[in-house]
Amino acid sequence: MISGKRPTDELFGGNFTLHSYIKSALPERVLDVADKSIFHNGLRVGFPIAECLTMVLEVGLRCCEESPANRLETSEARKKLISIRERFFKARRTARR
Repeated sequence: MISGKRPTDELFGGNFTLHSYIKSALPERVLDVADKSIFHNGLRVGFPIAECLTMVLEVGLRCCEESPANRLETSEARKKLISIRERFFKARRTARR
C-alpha cells in the first residue's frame, strides 16, 4: 500500500522481491520507494514523513519475514502501529477537539 507496488510487479523476480526492495531502501531512500500519492494527502508543512514511513515500513517488514518464528506477532505489530500513530498524529487529533 505504501510503495504502490504489488509482489507480482514486473520489477520483481528471482531473489529481488517487494520485501527486499523495501528493506534495501530503509531508512535513507524511504521516500524513493513510497508511492508519490502519499505526499499529496494534506500533511502539514514540516511533517517528518520519512521518519514516519520508515517506522511503519519496519513494522511491515517484520510482519512478513520469511520464517514465521521471526515474524512480529499481530498484537505487537498493533501496539507498534498505535505508538507510531500517537507519536506523529497526537497533536493533530488534539487540535481538532
